[in-house]
Amino acid sequence: MKQRKPVALANWKMAMTIGETRAFVRVFWPRVQDVADRVDIILCPPCTAIHALSQAVAGLPLWVGAHDIHPGPGEAHTGAVSAELVADAGARWVMVGHWEVRRRYGEDDEWVRAKIQSALAAELRPILLIGEEAQIRDHDPQILRGRLRRVFEGIHGDDVARMVIVYEPEWAIGRKEPAPLDTVAAGCATIREFISETWGQRSADAVRIIYGGSVRPEFAPRLLHVPDIDGLGAGRKGRDPQAFADIVHLVAEHLG
Repeated sequence: MKQRKPVALANWKMAMTIGETRAFVRVFWPRVQDVADRVDIILCPPCTAIHALSQAVAGLPLWVGAHDIHPGPGEAHTGAVSAELVADAGARWVMVGHWEVRRRYGEDDEWVRAKIQSALAAELRPILLIGEEAQIRDHDPQILRGRLRRVFEGIHGDDVARMVIVYEPEWAIGRKEPAPLDTVAAGCATIREFISETWGQRSADAVRIIYGGSVRPEFAPRLLHVPDIDGLGAGRKGRDPQAFADIVHLVAEHLG
């Protein structure tokens, strides 16, 4: 039996005004309050709505996350947002390594590692998104292991154990369907095996690994049967309160 608490992650991307954020919570919360104690529900709005969301969910078992951070050092980074700033706004989690951000800014694995370290220093819990590039149309364990090795170099196993890792191949983003189940299963298994080999079975048993990439309610049940999956991450459906509530209920039903 799995002992890890499952996760439902919503990445709102460059959408959702402050008014829309408050309206989302009003519609979403009544639909998930009966299962919210069984699932860690993490909502990641744009940085402009982090504070409003943290106020809207105050006292509710819903987590607020940020899309991204700049690792610094220092303060002379016009237009950037640090881990300390998003934590001050109310975020408790932060996504790092999303393919959209990597491509937009040309980020490599070492830069993603710097973001993880910056998040941990600010007492944020990192959500690492990782997978194969767009040109690799299937799971490649050597490529994924190499990326994990670079991203986690120097990171303590106890910190890794408290993270959420999202297996999300770049080519699976924005498609009509998620990646094939055998690809998802192999990718998630490689991540857990790497953690076990690097930091031991205790860390591997503790870390939550979820799948992201074209997640919709109709595909959730089959994804949630993958052995190493501890939940799901949604983009477009994550900002639809009814669709994301359906995903949360499915996560609770299958894993909670």
